Amino acid sequence: MDEGIFDIKEAHKLDNPRRIRDLRPQELLKDVAGVTNGNTCVDFGSGTGIFALPMAELVGAEGRVYAVDNSVEMLAHIRAKNPPTNLMLLHSDAERTGLNSQIADVCLLAFILHEVKEPAKLISEAIRLLKPEGRIIVVEWNPNFDSPRPPQKKRLSIRQVDQLFEQSGLTLVSHMSWTKKHYVAVGKLKIAATGPEPISYL
Repeated sequence: MDEGIFDIKEAHKLDNPRRIRDLRPQELLKDVAGVTNGNTCVDFGSGTGIFALPMAELVGAEGRVYAVDNSVEMLAHIRAKNPPTNLMLLHSDAERTGLNSQIADVCLLAFILHEVKEPAKLISEAIRLLKPEGRIIVVEWNPNFDSPRPPQKKRLSIRQVDQLFEQSGLTLVSHMSWTKKHYVAVGKLKIAATGPEPISYL
């Protein structure tokens, strides 16, 4: 795999039904990310659309979802699934989307922070797109889960995500183990975050 680019030959693994059942995308988006009707959302590194497609369903006809990926082939996977018209496919580097500022209620960074060379730049772009009361959702690999992929040295702990948030002007308001393999972290702009929960790192 090149830096930040998932091997298209492995794309079928992203759509594995067992993986999707484990990740529970709709539940995560609705109950943790708070995606709701009329929202505008950005899915960074959208891959085959396992989050972007249910996100488009949740925001409804009045909402909009931008699926951002630097792989034409990955976006083609989403296009082949006949996505709804409120799902916009954007071929772009995640750090420079070209989208207007302050449009997003939710920015999703699922399994992408550990892939990019400079995760702080990606978070900065998400912040640029975020509305003042918006939320950044990070989904990443549990560093303690015993698996050869992704390599341990590439994985980010909750503490590291918290540090990235802090350096970028975000507050880590909550985090949780989502599966045995993955965790979810929720960040908000410091000016919007009130009463953050005490942090106990995984």
